[in-house]
Amino acid sequence: MSENNDKRVCSRTLFLTDVRLRVKSSDVEIEADLFDISISGMYVQAKQTLPVGTLCTIVIKLCGNHSCLVLEDIHGEVVRQDKQGVAIHFTSPMEWFVLFKVYTHYGR
Repeated sequence: MSENNDKRVCSRTLFLTDVRLRVKSSDVEIEADLFDISISGMYVQAKQTLPVGTLCTIVIKLCGNHSCLVLEDIHGEVVRQDKQGVAIHFTSPMEWFVLFKVYTHYGR
């Protein structure tokens, strides 16, 4: 995507870690890799994609050398998909976004 077509207004942080997407009102659950995140959304790479408009609950796992922190009950909607994965807009701001800025050295 070229710079001129980029409609994102929030700064993104590259952060590679494990993510689980649970489709609301369904048993579908997808394991994915977080690629980047902002206060308003994230992009995940997955072998399986979800249609635009899909509502999901997100679980993000942040692992250090000696422990893991699990962020759960995050709600979002798929707003874009491509061959590598999906872009998800959070339905409420990511209140833990600062963790990704501080702990970028822990990303895979």
